Amino acid sequence: MGKHLSAAQLAELKSLLEQRKAEIEGRIHEVRDGQSRVDHARDIIETRGSVERQHSSDREVDLALSDMGAVDLARVNAALERIDNGTYGECDECGCDIPFARLQIEPQTQHCVTCKSRWERETAAVPNARM
Repeated sequence: MGKHLSAAQLAELKSLLEQRKAEIEGRIHEVRDGQSRVDHARDIIETRGSVERQHSSDREVDLALSDMGAVDLARVNAALERIDNGTYGECDECGCDIPFARLQIEPQTQHCVTCKSRWERETAAVPNARM
């Protein structure tokens, strides 16, 4: 594990991750619950073209938000697993210790600033690339 992290720092970061996990799960539940209500209402009332297009557009936005939440949730869960297996706080690319200040800002990160910056420069021209 990033031996640069004290037990207190690790506990703080784990708490941040658990809070983010609860927030993301709550948002995903809200989106899915809201979509269920929209689908149910659509079954009950007769829709016309423009209303149906609006519902379809709303549904696409909700699904995109749900997908983004699922990706964020996977990153948070992976960070919690890294805490458990002792590799949390190490950059996946170069193996260096990720500074505590960076982990406080983005506790689910897997990369140091240098590697993340390099990746962003390299993928700037490649849409939808993720690290």
